[in-house]
Amino acid sequence: MSSRLHRVAVMGLGLIGGSLMHAIRRGGLEVVGYDVDLQTVAAASSAGFPVSPTDAAAVHGADLVVLAMPLPQVPDALASLSPHLRAGTIITDVGTLKQPVLDAARQLVPQARFVGGHPLAGTEESGWGATDPMLFRDAPWTLCIEPETDLEAWLSVAELVCDLGAKPVPTTAGEQDTAVARVIGLPHVLAEALALIGLDGGPLGLSLAAGSYTSGSRVARTRPDLVATWCDGNPALVTALDEAIDRLSAARASLASDGSVFSLAEAGHRARMNWERRSFEPVELRVDRDELCAHGRRGGWITAVLRDDDGVRLLGMQPL
Repeated sequence: MSSRLHRVAVMGLGLIGGSLMHAIRRGGLEVVGYDVDLQTVAAASSAGFPVSPTDAAAVHGADLVVLAMPLPQVPDALASLSPHLRAGTIITDVGTLKQPVLDAARQLVPQARFVGGHPLAGTEESGWGATDPMLFRDAPWTLCIEPETDLEAWLSVAELVCDLGAKPVPTTAGEQDTAVARVIGLPHVLAEALALIGLDGGPLGLSLAAGSYTSGSRVARTRPDLVATWCDGNPALVTALDEAIDRLSAARASLASDGSVFSLAEAGHRARMNWERRSFEPVELRVDRDELCAHGRRGGWITAVLRDDDGVRLLGMQPL
């Protein structure tokens, strides 16, 4: 595990936060948790994990504080934590949308070194009972770099993420939110619509539902309040929905005039297969904000943070 971090506080012990506690402790770091839900606290404690009685106690002496609560709770959590954070403490988070958390951190914890994060490793399950120490293996993990980001803090978080087996992807909050509107927000909205349309078809249709329906609507099993926090307040999702509606409208118009959906199916098939067949090559990167963001923009990620007497080297992978 990262040699720069010794004590990590995880604030929120649901699927992501709880899985982080498992994975970080496996790596040998000291980790302590905190949660406002007493049942979650009891479950984590009975599993042998240290859980602090207050948020102030949890962050005392922590090198890194991980915000793992739902987005609507983040501003209040930061306001509560602010008096108890020592100057220079690193704060990261695990939320889907990055700009709202960045704005809150700038306002409420200016003394901290904030690095926005987003592990793309969730499932449709939630809560402590769904935690998995291997959840982050090979998962992309957004790590935001803004003009004011402390690069040493960013490197410390990136090193930890690599140690967890995940793939840090450098980007900005704005670019991340635009991207996830298409690959998280839109799929969830479409899955909810598909689940409803299938239900509206009546019992016969549901009795015939198989792979297409179950795969397409799978993420509709996710808690609705979580889906809302991933979608609401992201203008980029409106643009993505407009594009989806345009494509669906074109397919409808074609069918209504005795045409075919072949062109849509062909283009979609090609897009999916090209994504699956991507090839990558190793690269070495400088610790430079613009170079790192460009690497993420190209679809690259970090594989290792190497420290020696000559400084820090970053190894990564990028598409050919």
